[in-house]
Amino acid sequence: MIKNIFIMAILFTLAGCAGNQTSMQDVTAYCRSYTTNDLCDSQNTICAKYSEIMLHPYKSVKDCRQSCEQVKANSWEQRDLGSCNKLFEAIEDKCNEFCDASYK
Repeated sequence: MIKNIFIMAILFTLAGCAGNQTSMQDVTAYCRSYTTNDLCDSQNTICAKYSEIMLHPYKSVKDCRQSCEQVKANSWEQRDLGSCNKLFEAIEDKCNEFCDASYK
């Protein structure tokens, strides 16, 4: 009996995880909560830019992913954001998860 309850609990947990897609809110919350070093003072601006790209419709996952990559490229052109590189990498991965979940 206990074994059956344990198995059912695991199955319900897995069923809940299977339907969980990365949303815009997930990416934004992750970005704002990501711990950066003190030299990265542009976190709010960076997070806002990633949030903006998730509001636009895209034709394909490729177009969406290119927009994720473009945020970093545009930011690097404007000023030196080397101190925020880890933030860019982490959020770009999350942004790509959003694209994969939204444009199959």
